[in-house]
Amino acid sequence: MLLPFGISVLGFSYSYYLHLADATFHQHVHGISATLWYVLIVVQPYLITRKHDIARHRLFGAIGTLLAGVVAGSALTIIPKNIDDVATLDPNGFFNPTFAYFAVIVDVVLISLFLASVGMAIYEMKRRNIAGHVQWMMASVFAVLSPGLARLFGIAAIMANQGNMAGISLVKLGLPSMVAMMLMIVFYYRKFGSFRHPSFWLLMAAHATYVFVVPVGNNETIRSVLSVIFK
Repeated sequence: MLLPFGISVLGFSYSYYLHLADATFHQHVHGISATLWYVLIVVQPYLITRKHDIARHRLFGAIGTLLAGVVAGSALTIIPKNIDDVATLDPNGFFNPTFAYFAVIVDVVLISLFLASVGMAIYEMKRRNIAGHVQWMMASVFAVLSPGLARLFGIAAIMANQGNMAGISLVKLGLPSMVAMMLMIVFYYRKFGSFRHPSFWLLMAAHATYVFVVPVGNNETIRSVLSVIFK
């Protein structure tokens, strides 16, 4: 799980980690809780496979459950902010109105999948289904990875363009990041899980939504409904 952790840290480096002084309280709650949760995700397999420390694994699991709740709760307070100042966004900018409206929907979908995956991982642990527990925990990681991956692609594109952001947007990076996410999910499930597990197909379905960035983000009815709900 070091790879997903690294992707998240690098992806959110410019928008959070390198600008901590400018972050809001809600961003700090989300950023810190998500970072700690990822650290536990990295440590937990090590405790079981290398140290065989079941007691500490259970303790960290309980802490991780609380952190997962904070991660999801804080994310839900940040999601509406995608469209708070949507009228001021550059239509051709990196984060533009089209992606802002789409992001509200896809973020809710991914956070819901994250919570469901954590809940199912706990359920499978109580049933002593280790394989099920592992795969649902993997699903929880990949459910919230795509925002960081898309931003990492953006950073790479800007660097390759020598700092020029012209023509680079999250709308255009949606499909490449979707393909990369799906390939990563396939790799991990082939190595550590099963393609027959329901979490694999839920992840694939959730990330397939990136195909609809433009039609969803530009739909006036969807924009109106989201504005009523979240503004």
